Amino acid sequence: MLIPISQRAYAHPELLADSDWLAERLTDPHVRIVDARSAEEYAAGHIASAIHLDGFGRNIPRAENDDMGSPAEWARLVGELGIGNDTTVVVYDTPSQRMGMVAWTFLYFGHADVRILDGGVTKWLAEARPLETRIPQWPTVTYVASPVEAVYCSLDQAKAGMGRADFVFWDTRSEDEYTGEEAGFRSPPRPGRIPGAAHLEWTKLLDPDSRTLKPAAELRQLLEAQGITPDKHVASYCNGGARGALGGFVLRVLGYDRGRAYAGSFAQWSSQPDTPVER
Repeated sequence: MLIPISQRAYAHPELLADSDWLAERLTDPHVRIVDARSAEEYAAGHIASAIHLDGFGRNIPRAENDDMGSPAEWARLVGELGIGNDTTVVVYDTPSQRMGMVAWTFLYFGHADVRILDGGVTKWLAEARPLETRIPQWPTVTYVASPVEAVYCSLDQAKAGMGRADFVFWDTRSEDEYTGEEAGFRSPPRPGRIPGAAHLEWTKLLDPDSRTLKPAAELRQLLEAQGITPDKHVASYCNGGARGALGGFVLRVLGYDRGRAYAGSFAQWSSQPDTPVER
């Protein structure tokens, strides 16, 4: 039996949205539903009134060195989607790391009310809820992006954190990517991991059947078994940033106040001339 969000003991349950809650707000003008899947998946059918923002595509502003893009770029994009600073944003996908990239980016740029749809479209369809193909149009609004550095780990911060007892890197990739047996997405120039990084693949965060987020006690047990504890500075990463962003978002749900996402991730790290790589 699926445990309701309110009974999973998260520190910040307001960062998640239940399908029942969302179904009652499909026509609420103060709510924007964001589909983070591919354009093809979105076009084939999406939750009513959902707009599209691909968590893997070029929508998420990034600098050439893999750092996050400018606040002005994000503000323009979000404003054109009809999202204001006071809008409640609900992000979903199958679910996968795409939703994490979009939701965490909203967090990073200072959005006050952003949530991930628990179980995503997988749970939505399992409950026999409909999809539609109509593309909604919302008027452009003015948006102000204000980066929150407390959720972001830069390359300089990552370099400074390596080897510190109070700092842990959380590698959210597959086991083969972590060991360097496989390059994985974006094929970093030097396969492997950041030295000393703890490993917990992002898929372990979700219930395999419902695709909902596991209860807080289970998540903390998984993380703490790898030395990822709330008293440490935690930087989650992957290859390109999406899986690490989901990890960073989950850290916030759990109340890891020192949890950050290393957005540049291993693609950036392994491209530097002065960063060590472990295999």
